[in-house]
Amino acid sequence: MSFLVDRLFLLIIPACMLLLGGTLLGGWLMQRRHHYLPWAATSYALVGLALGWQTLMPPEELHRWALVTGVMYLLGAWSFARGIAGYYGVSARPLLGAAIASVVLGAMYYYSQVEPDVWTRLYWLNAGLGLLQLLPAPAILRRGPAAGWLERSMYWSYVLFAINTSIRPLLSLALGRMKEGDSAFGFYWMMMLGITLLFVLLFAVLLLAVTVRDAMSALRAERNVDPLTNLLNRRAFREAAEPRLRDRRRGPWTLLVGDIDHFKDINDRWGHAYGDRVLQTVAGALTQQVRSDDLVARFGGEEFVLLLRTDLAGAEAIAQRIRAQLSEEKNLLPSSQRLTISFGIAPIAGLDQLAAALAHADALLYEAKQSGRDRIHVARPAI
Repeated sequence: MSFLVDRLFLLIIPACMLLLGGTLLGGWLMQRRHHYLPWAATSYALVGLALGWQTLMPPEELHRWALVTGVMYLLGAWSFARGIAGYYGVSARPLLGAAIASVVLGAMYYYSQVEPDVWTRLYWLNAGLGLLQLLPAPAILRRGPAAGWLERSMYWSYVLFAINTSIRPLLSLALGRMKEGDSAFGFYWMMMLGITLLFVLLFAVLLLAVTVRDAMSALRAERNVDPLTNLLNRRAFREAAEPRLRDRRRGPWTLLVGDIDHFKDINDRWGHAYGDRVLQTVAGALTQQVRSDDLVARFGGEEFVLLLRTDLAGAEAIAQRIRAQLSEEKNLLPSSQRLTISFGIAPIAGLDQLAAALAHADALLYEAKQSGRDRIHVARPAI
């Protein structure tokens, strides 16, 4: 009875691993672009099932099923390495992994069926698990420092876990070569389960934290970015402009408002598919001609607004380059019609002037349109 109670207590750890695997799979079902999550979930499930099976199994029967549980552990280790590799965009080296697993399974067969020896079997199994888990580590390290603390925490936790798995059998040197039913083996099993649970909980928390962070970033991008042009929308432009315009040391700033000429005619004559191509082409030209600290937004329809860290002359030069780039788009519209855009340019000294400067630049744009389009109207410098 005591044996059964102890075993049921130890099943908490495999059950936790299965639950965590299910949680990771649920995270993937909500965010399908995180392709590393199914691999991590598979790893948790395989290792959890193998641990549960061995926990319920009488110690004297362990060698009979060593190959089966060994396959589950090895597949679980490689699945985890594949998930980590997928997150960092590197290879998990499947051919080398298959070679390692084959050698380990051959050794496990010998030390479970021919000459049963639990400790030697553990040497081979855990060394193989550690090597499989470390397969993508060199490629990840060569990619350079991780982008954030979550990525760095996940990477180093993963490396430490793989090293721990590889050196874990050395504990047997202190315990002595005990038989499977002895207390030393029970101590080893308890310690292994405890360390495994610690690391898998840490990995699950980190993976889920990365997933939630990426999901929140995606939601912010959907809220802030125009889906057709991938430019900021009106609200995101104002939010991004505020910290820039508050810092008066970073000026001068200039607002450039542009509007595609005859855009309604393009949609009416050739359809909205042509109109969408025109919008995307203009957005590409705008982003190519500005610097990383500048802001480019689509305010709606065919109107674009740029916040440029330059003076009026610099903004006018940028507008001229944009017009020149668009004029080279010979095959964008049928009948070789040339694509043109008009601009209004106004200075802005601070955040409190944003609305007034936008209105000023918009008025200058209207003047450019009234003057025949394909023009740039610039505010007169203050005297």
